Amino acid sequence: MARRMSNRDRMEHMRAEADAAHKEKEEERNRRAANPTPRAKRAAATSKAAGKVRLVWSVRNQRGDEVSFYPYPQEAEARAEAERLADESERAHFVTKAEKPAE
Repeated sequence: MARRMSNRDRMEHMRAEADAAHKEKEEERNRRAANPTPRAKRAAATSKAAGKVRLVWSVRNQRGDEVSFYPYPQEAEARAEAERLADESERAHFVTKAEKPAE
């Protein structure tokens, strides 16, 4: 008949198992460090065109579609146009800053 393990024996057994697991992890870590697997390259983030851009005021409808645009110094005209379109069509129009490629 098997004897019951004492607490000291159980603790030693658990410590030995933990040491063996730690040693296996270390060996695996060292093996991977020695032979790194090639990783797939990530696609480069798309950047803006290298050309110059200019800021404009964009008048947009509720869906966000651009209705018209005005040069940056003409903000008042753009807001007036958005207000006129909103009254005329009874739908909301708003003004935002946008970047257009410089010509």
